[in-house]
Amino acid sequence: MRAPSADLLCPAAPEGNRLMAPPPEPIIAYGLPRAFPFYIVCDVSRSMHARREDGRQTPFDILANCVGELLFQLEAGDPGVSEAAHVAIVAFHDRAELILPLTRPCDAGAISVLPKGGQTNYEQAFAMLRQLIEADCVRLSTQYQLKTPVVFFITDGEPYVGGSRQSPKVWLPARERLTEPRFAYRPHITAMGFGRIAEHTLCQVATSFQGTPLAFVAEESIQAVKVVAAIAQAVQDSIGNSIRSSDFVVPIPTGMRQLRCGAA
Repeated sequence: MRAPSADLLCPAAPEGNRLMAPPPEPIIAYGLPRAFPFYIVCDVSRSMHARREDGRQTPFDILANCVGELLFQLEAGDPGVSEAAHVAIVAFHDRAELILPLTRPCDAGAISVLPKGGQTNYEQAFAMLRQLIEADCVRLSTQYQLKTPVVFFITDGEPYVGGSRQSPKVWLPARERLTEPRFAYRPHITAMGFGRIAEHTLCQVATSFQGTPLAFVAEESIQAVKVVAAIAQAVQDSIGNSIRSSDFVVPIPTGMRQLRCGAA
């Protein structure tokens, strides 16, 4: 994979606080190499790429470049991470699109450009994830010691389709099919939101890990472009540290806070 263009580099973001997993489990099982499936789900609706009056970069500009930078850094860094990580990229707007099928960073070629869409269809995103994760994990499980899939859901707004807010009655069933107990490959879902997203919606999207909701929202005082860069850095850190510890590790992106989601 080639490095991202020098004229639109993903800004570096300091590491945030970390929610650490328990002590690592044994790395070797049945003589099979490990596979950690990660799905980066990007909101590319109109609010992400609307032109700014000051001509500065939009959240979409930063996200599009940071995705390429993330894959490049995973490939160029720790060989153990590059071998064990399997990364897919999904973009959603009016519909969901698979931008990069699940692959190891060391095997990834050039990725397609993120599309620019109009609306924010959560239902389509979760429906595609259910299909992808099942097919990918069935395939990987014959060759690898498969770890729990992880979804990074990155959005700047409420679900919105057909000129109005998409009802939870439409999108929540698709999300629930993805996380229901009988689904053997149900993932951790980390929801990272900024802009006009409601905290309650992020809590509905996210799953919990060790009793802690995996929902993060940007502080209001932080610029969206800086938040996106911090999210990309947190995703990269999560992938690397999860593989090194052999269990799920999620950093709190700089400029964001973790939601309690109704906890007492």
